[in-house]
Amino acid sequence: MSLSSKLFYQNNGYVIFKKVYTKTKCDEIKKIILSICDNKFSQMLNVHREDFLIAQNLNKINSIKNLAQQTDEINNLKKISKYFLNISKDKKFVKKLNFLYDKEIVGLQSQILIKKPGSLFGKQSYNPHQDNSYTQNKKGLYFTTHLYLEKATKKNGTLFLYPKTHKLGLLKFNSKKSFDNSKKAGNKIDIKEIEKKYEKIHLNVEPGDFVVLHGHCVHGSSVNTSKTLSRIVYTTCCIPKGEKFLSGRNARREIFSLKK
Repeated sequence: MSLSSKLFYQNNGYVIFKKVYTKTKCDEIKKIILSICDNKFSQMLNVHREDFLIAQNLNKINSIKNLAQQTDEINNLKKISKYFLNISKDKKFVKKLNFLYDKEIVGLQSQILIKKPGSLFGKQSYNPHQDNSYTQNKKGLYFTTHLYLEKATKKNGTLFLYPKTHKLGLLKFNSKKSFDNSKKAGNKIDIKEIEKKYEKIHLNVEPGDFVVLHGHCVHGSSVNTSKTLSRIVYTTCCIPKGEKFLSGRNARREIFSLKK
């Protein structure tokens, strides 16, 4: 952590912390993700919570005919949810977040995006949007973190963003379904004027890189056109403690401590 990282974040609306996790650790997390995702490689919501993770694995549980083995699978999913909760709470990440905001940060939500090439959700793209359009914190203090588990480039659907647009505040948007939308997801913003004034960049990141993204920084992602590279990301959505937010009909965001 450095003052330059904080100043870069405040000025640009995002910051990349390089190689916070090793590739070996990333491969470990990827293996677990691929053991719990469905055959469409759908995005997964709130995997740090037992109820959400079990609900997203009901088909797998019900396909097991033996009651004892069903119980074993449920207990395994409970352990996995705790595993992801501990990733969100990892001091390697949390210290950086508290430093960027000079406040205690709490978690609200987690998400996994896979974008496996050739899969239904590999074809998913995200409209240009602002993450705070979902939570609508009036101070604009909601933000997201992205732990990249694989290399990400424009070809395999990395994030694109418009640096400095976080200074515009919350913009008008058209509500679009995001979760479980395999096509163009995200609360869409009209970017005609933004494109005239702000540079569009694509994030090139490596396994273990940790991206913090301001809730008002306009961003999106494109379709994965690679034939071999997926783009697995573990996201934790955060806010300073005590701030108000919308829970959401599907996300059902709720505060969880990032203290271990």
